[in-house]
Amino acid sequence: MTGQQSPKATELINEINTYFSKYRKPSDWQIKLLKKKADNLKGKITDSLYYGLHGNIAALEDDIPALRQHFQRAIKLSPTSSQSQLQYLAALKNRGLCSEELVLCKAMLEQFPDHSEEIFLWMAESAFMSCRMHEAHQFLAQIKNKDESNSLFPHIIESQFIFKAAGLSDELASHLHSLAYALVQKFGLYFSSTGLSVTPRGYVHCQLYLDLPIEEIYDLNYQLALELVNNTENTYSDTLLFEFNSIAVFEERTPS
Repeated sequence: MTGQQSPKATELINEINTYFSKYRKPSDWQIKLLKKKADNLKGKITDSLYYGLHGNIAALEDDIPALRQHFQRAIKLSPTSSQSQLQYLAALKNRGLCSEELVLCKAMLEQFPDHSEEIFLWMAESAFMSCRMHEAHQFLAQIKNKDESNSLFPHIIESQFIFKAAGLSDELASHLHSLAYALVQKFGLYFSSTGLSVTPRGYVHCQLYLDLPIEEIYDLNYQLALELVNNTENTYSDTLLFEFNSIAVFEERTPS
């Protein structure tokens, strides 16, 4: 078996990334075709890359157990390389599994200290996306060589200031976030992306984009409001506002 990446493997990786960039769940036959192409590469690429490909396809399919199984096997096969771990981080991020992403990042800090700057950036973004703004700010402080063009940094700083002023802890904020994400899982919806922004009115707006028509979003937001009210004493809606939105809206707002 050769460790060199074949043109077919590169082609499949690009195809998988194209599906990721569309933010919509591929059809069953598209998933089946991707799996077949990956299986055709077995023995022609490294085993870690083979299982990594299947891990990414599982992410597209929204099969979380398979995602974990494939990437954990890929990491076990190439424990001294950071590549499989980085791909695992990206797949977890795609599925909104921020807590698992942070756990993996912390393990990587010990294993790959030379890549600490990159890992802390992953951790800052993951904490931010799970509404743990104070923790995100702490991770951000560990990055010595910051890219000033990265829009994530001012968002983290401003969001942390808003949380601090309101007395909103990371624990409660991430609990509210988990309630919103649990609703996605409850109804078996395809989670596509999260949009976090600070509004001119001074609160953090968390939009979870779903592969649903716009007209079906209203009832879901009503269910979300009920979940938040019934499962916490204070929703802090004037500090952190959650809202479901259609991926069609995200596509309209994202430059092509």
